[in-house]
Amino acid sequence: MRDSADQSIENTILKAKEGDVGSFDRLVRHYQSYVFALAVRLLCDEDEAKDIVQESFVRVWKSFDRYDPEQRFTTWLYKIATNLCLDRLRAARRRSLIFSSSTETDDVQSMCDGHDLEEIQSNQDLIGIIKQAAGHLPEKQRLVFTLRDLQDLSVDEVVEITGLSRESVKTNLHYARRAIRELLAQQYNVQGT
Repeated sequence: MRDSADQSIENTILKAKEGDVGSFDRLVRHYQSYVFALAVRLLCDEDEAKDIVQESFVRVWKSFDRYDPEQRFTTWLYKIATNLCLDRLRAARRRSLIFSSSTETDDVQSMCDGHDLEEIQSNQDLIGIIKQAAGHLPEKQRLVFTLRDLQDLSVDEVVEITGLSRESVKTNLHYARRAIRELLAQQYNVQGT
């Protein structure tokens, strides 16, 4: 049995789909923090993430006619936001290839310089380091790691959002976790993560 909050948000989604601006505004207010958290974790840039939030909801409004109410709204919304983030990352990569000669290894090393074990005093610090390290993973690994481990979505939801196969999601997640464990072991002497 659904609780009244779930029923209320479902009604709001349906009204917004029908063009009710007030309901759409309530949806934006309800979900914008979730989209922002996803975008900032994928892009590692708060200003870019804010832009993605706006673009995501503009895209939702313009394509609401294609939303299937049988599908979870959050999955559909995350897929839109994820695709916009991936577009930003690809564009940034193209720009960096044109204007920069640094390698990904240099970026990871510079990210880690100046950090030592004393600075890692709490789980919050470790979480921040993991999020920062995730920003240097290859695109698919970062996407899967962010959705599964940082956003706590199920493997099935990650499959639906990314369009990757279950096997590809699991493989990319394995490699992402391994890369982050190796970075933590090398740079911070953290074991057993």
